Amino acid sequence: MKIAIFGASGRTGILTVYQALNKGHLVTAFARKPSSVTIQHKNLLVVQGDILEYEKVKQAVEGQDVIISALGVESRKPTTVLSEGTRNILRAMEECKVSRFICMSSAGILGNDAGILFGKIIMPLFLKQVFIDKVRQMKIIQEANLDWVIIRPTSLTDAPKTGKYKITMGSPVSRRIPRADVADFMLKVITNKQYDRQMPAIAS
Repeated sequence: MKIAIFGASGRTGILTVYQALNKGHLVTAFARKPSSVTIQHKNLLVVQGDILEYEKVKQAVEGQDVIISALGVESRKPTTVLSEGTRNILRAMEECKVSRFICMSSAGILGNDAGILFGKIIMPLFLKQVFIDKVRQMKIIQEANLDWVIIRPTSLTDAPKTGKYKITMGSPVSRRIPRADVADFMLKVITNKQYDRQMPAIAS
């Protein structure tokens, strides 16, 4: 399949690129800095651009079978990067007739689905602005007339892929999940329609 991956240079995104290539997919990796996509492969095309630049986003979307978003932000300041960037992706998908969108978000976007410690302490004290934008992003996706899946991982780790994780529709069953397992699940749902227009949580 032809897959465009946004947020390809991030820690989860680069693992998704790597795993997709290993599965034989043709991958377009969208990144602000192409040099940050350190993989070289005959089936990999790196597109340089800002997620807020619509024409660049459209360039990456055109001709794809599925779009994966592993976008993230590191700043704790107020932001609209996730929501506006996702709006650009979805607009390009509609214009280019690409119907399948897989988005990595986070447990916590439903308000009560990440446990008391995270929901009552960590998120409001340290991640409030990021989650405000994640909720905006979620609503934008939900309104799209596309085949979408929003994945809600718990705290991400750099542990190796296990291939053993639990998917739930409510709260996740544990507090951690390797990024490599999230990448594995995102690539599974590009063809598995079981979770279409749903928001499964993933945890170890």
